[in-house]
Amino acid sequence: MRRAPAILLALLLGAPGMMAAPRATDEILSALQTRLENNAGFDDLIEQLSDLEPRELARLQAEYDKVWPRMRDTYLSAFKAEAKQQHSGPARQANQKAIREARESFHSVRVMPEGPMKGAIIARSEPAVALLRELLLPSAERVLKLAGEPLNRQRAQILRLGKFRDGILKAAIAIEDAESVAKVRAEEQSVAEDLSDLDRNGLRVMENNRKIAEAEMVPENERRGVEELNQMRLLVGLNALLLDPRLCDASRGHSEDMARLNFFSHTSPVKGKQSFGQRAALSGTTSSGENIFMGSAKPTSANRGWFRSPGHHRNMFSPGHNRIGLGNYGSHWTQMFGR
Repeated sequence: MRRAPAILLALLLGAPGMMAAPRATDEILSALQTRLENNAGFDDLIEQLSDLEPRELARLQAEYDKVWPRMRDTYLSAFKAEAKQQHSGPARQANQKAIREARESFHSVRVMPEGPMKGAIIARSEPAVALLRELLLPSAERVLKLAGEPLNRQRAQILRLGKFRDGILKAAIAIEDAESVAKVRAEEQSVAEDLSDLDRNGLRVMENNRKIAEAEMVPENERRGVEELNQMRLLVGLNALLLDPRLCDASRGHSEDMARLNFFSHTSPVKGKQSFGQRAALSGTTSSGENIFMGSAKPTSANRGWFRSPGHHRNMFSPGHNRIGLGNYGSHWTQMFGR
């Protein structure tokens, strides 16, 4: 029979220095201890919490919170140690080798002639990006998948205890604080993300882009489209592109023109806006390339369509670009680049 952590057992048995729990809460805590020892569920105990008087709930929370932070932090320390071990020594060397090989495979496709390149994008480029996403965007799920059974057992117990604490808080109508489980998961993900080998300068550009988008009120779907591309560029070892709101304006205007005037072309029938260079100039900037797409209002669909098209793919992953703008109107998209 697996025992609950000694620190919780001390709580349930009334360790020195802890207040004696009222009878109702004592019964619930004793039942909780038994369920933990037998690896049994305790959703019914959480339901019983709503029957406790406010004073009993306050006492129960006070007792529980004498041990919960230490138990949670003990688990998170173990998780952090496991995550670091998975990203150091031979494991890290193997990861770095796999990253180099995936990037080489990706970039070898970009220099192919257009004919064979189209098939190679699906056969080689997409799998390379998927692998790089796994290697360079560490997740708590991946850490736990590679970890041994003891850590996963410890985590399962902590999440159950966190759920019980959230039950106490909800019963006490402190719903805004009932985030014990969510905070454990968020901390796990934060630990995993801190191990990422993505270029730090690129990550700073992406963070700055979020501030620019907020200040300039760039629509959310356009923000997400830019972020998706920048993440892929960092994965394959390229620089992240700075969001240029003027290019967004020019892009959005071209998307609207295509939708309203029923054409789909880089060449616009609108006087003074015939080329993407002219459109950028009207918005007070310059452009070094343009992609267009129609058929979906989702930025992921536009990026996927461009990714799989050789000419657009080369534009997306050109090392010569430093700025980007994305503009959406209905199911029309325009993506503009700048040096």
